[in-house]
Amino acid sequence: MGIELEYGEISGVDYPTCRVRVRLDDRDGVESYWLHVPQRNTQGTQRRPLMPELGEQVAVLLDADGVSGVYLGGIYSTAEPPPVVDEDTDYVRFSDGTVSTYDRAAGVMTLDCVGALLVKCGRNITVEAGEPVVVKAPSATLEIPEVTLNGDLRMKGNLEVDGNINATGKIIDAGGNSSNHRH
Repeated sequence: MGIELEYGEISGVDYPTCRVRVRLDDRDGVESYWLHVPQRNTQGTQRRPLMPELGEQVAVLLDADGVSGVYLGGIYSTAEPPPVVDEDTDYVRFSDGTVSTYDRAAGVMTLDCVGALLVKCGRNITVEAGEPVVVKAPSATLEIPEVTLNGDLRMKGNLEVDGNINATGKIIDAGGNSSNHRH
């Protein structure tokens, strides 16, 4: 009883058990039994990547009877070519339009998320950059009980404070007002 490499199209997906059915090209469109989708980790560390999508072109290994086998992965074709063809780019485009790209030649990672992005951490988060950091948004809210800033603060625009301002040292503005100014 031999094992055969075959090609087909995903015709069914069982998400809870991580299995797929495949309509087999070389068997006149006969549908396979449920085939397991191999996972990278299934104990201690566990992963569950997105399952193949209906209609996706795939390769499978099947026994001679086509009864048991395993899904190997999706394959590109001339009808569905790869979205990126250079050797230095790791690329993921999700069906909702979100794109994650890493360009190893340029050393640039990009996440273009069409929805919200949530980062949670049970301990510290440290952000380090060798060049200036730019954050662009229509507004920002920091819900932090206390902020310590080590370094100079330069601000363009107005400052509105709802509370006290305590300072050590002089407060001087461009108009010459200082802590010795009297009314």
